[in-house]
Amino acid sequence: MTTAWLFSIAFGFLLQAGFMPDFPTGTFTEKEAGEIEKQSDNIEKRIKVYQKASERMLKNLEKSISEKEFQAVPEALSTWTMLITESLKDIQANLEPKKKRPKPLVKYEIQVRKAIRNIRDLKIRAPLDQQDVFDRCIGRAEGVRSKMVDILFNPEGDTDK
Repeated sequence: MTTAWLFSIAFGFLLQAGFMPDFPTGTFTEKEAGEIEKQSDNIEKRIKVYQKASERMLKNLEKSISEKEFQAVPEALSTWTMLITESLKDIQANLEPKKKRPKPLVKYEIQVRKAIRNIRDLKIRAPLDQQDVFDRCIGRAEGVRSKMVDILFNPEGDTDK
């Protein structure tokens, strides 16, 4: 099975549910894409996949920087930012309002918060010409995390503030 095939099947299921995230090609491993396909009707399990993908991406970013492979950094930051942005859209579209918020979302928000902190630390080691890329990524990620916090702590379920 190819990754493209898995994506088309997974997103076909999500389309039937009325929502299709716009993840860039290569966002997920084949295993992660397969999990999303299997969990097309379970947002809590998809959140777990999003968290795992985010953790994997952060490890790859750390590895690139530690090996001084800075040419891979802008794309890695962009892909990670797209992952958390599009996963937030999926969460907003598929969590039931006024329902208790799932533990996977709490864990995902914590992971994103730690990732932002780690990316700030990695920024120090990046070349000067990439500082703006880091700043944009951090700014977008903080916006996504803020919306996650709104979802978690707003009992009315109105997260479009």
